[in-house]
Amino acid sequence: MRIAVGLSIVVGIGCGGSKHARDPHDAQREALYAARPKAPLEVREQTAFQPAGERCGQGPFRLETDSLRAPYAEEVVVYACGAHEISGNYKLAVEGHNHRSSSEDSSAFGFGRRDNAACKSTRAAPDAGTSTGSTSSTSSSGGGTGGIAASAAPTSKPISLTRVASAPEQCAQRTQVFDITYQSTSDDIALDGHLTIDIWSDEPNDLENLVFVIEKRAAVADMTVERWKAYLAADHDWHERYMAFIDGEVAVGRTTLIDSTVKSPPPPPPRVEIPPPRPSEHARWIPGYWHYDTGTFHWLAGLWDVPEADVAQDLTVHAPTPPPAAPPPAAEQPAPEPKPAVTAVWAPGQWQWDGRRYIWVTGAWRIPPSPQHSWQPARWTISTRGAIFVPGGWRVRIGR
Repeated sequence: MRIAVGLSIVVGIGCGGSKHARDPHDAQREALYAARPKAPLEVREQTAFQPAGERCGQGPFRLETDSLRAPYAEEVVVYACGAHEISGNYKLAVEGHNHRSSSEDSSAFGFGRRDNAACKSTRAAPDAGTSTGSTSSTSSSGGGTGGIAASAAPTSKPISLTRVASAPEQCAQRTQVFDITYQSTSDDIALDGHLTIDIWSDEPNDLENLVFVIEKRAAVADMTVERWKAYLAADHDWHERYMAFIDGEVAVGRTTLIDSTVKSPPPPPPRVEIPPPRPSEHARWIPGYWHYDTGTFHWLAGLWDVPEADVAQDLTVHAPTPPPAAPPPAAEQPAPEPKPAVTAVWAPGQWQWDGRRYIWVTGAWRIPPSPQHSWQPARWTISTRGAIFVPGGWRVRIGR
């Protein structure tokens, strides 16, 4: 059996000369694509699955299906269809009904291209850890231990997804997870087994309206052994020509091969967090997630995303009296969590008003969106109307 895996190649073409000029290598590549023999396969089955719960998530999500047990070939395509582009990793395990169809494959997909702004705030009030009232009562809000070595991380049970009636007819954003074709050299069954697919990411993906789709294709109904062998020979010849072209492009620096190696294992289960008091009228809670760095998982606690408009329109929390002058004796000194990354900064804790009393919200490690970002701690301003909360958040440094 021969397993043909879709090529993971990014081609970069130089842009020199007139804007009307066309690179001859670009035309050559397009001609090669056009010359590829069309695979005589047709869609036989399509199933769709949807994550439930939080809008933001890392997985691992589990998909399971059985092979078609079709002769000649079976192509398995998995893609994500939703409102946002995602990226991450997958592991495909095939438990065969015979030895030769048992296999395992893993790779990255999306290659870091993800639209997850809703899951990572750039302007937010610092919060997480333990909330301590001025009367010394405490309640957990997602603190706990810090880094967990990957080898000692708690086993993350894959999240089974809910099957939906059908795949969306159109995708606002379609992300290919993988496309694998199992081929027989004749009319034998190409794949006979049970497929288990785990999908996860190193930081949260935006799962809004997301559906994972498994599409299975098999040889057309009127396929013959002679026609199939002719297709295999033609496709093999095309692949040899294509790879020779790519090797030449790589040699002169016009093409870059994508590194599809999995960079992080599946994350541990997310921690249970109790959000601190809401800091403004339209603040939105963004749950915490696991950050993977140098072989270790670190928990980055959840936080409130405070719109700039709430600050500008004086819609943040007001309290009748100023907060206590100092943190409670149990406040974190030093930071209770190990530093999750070299660039991480400590966002200090602050007093927050819950409508009846002041609550101390401990600090948390935060990773800047860029080297130009610095953390501005939260503060209270005092006026004739009492105390007004000004949330902390990232500030962008302009110029020097």
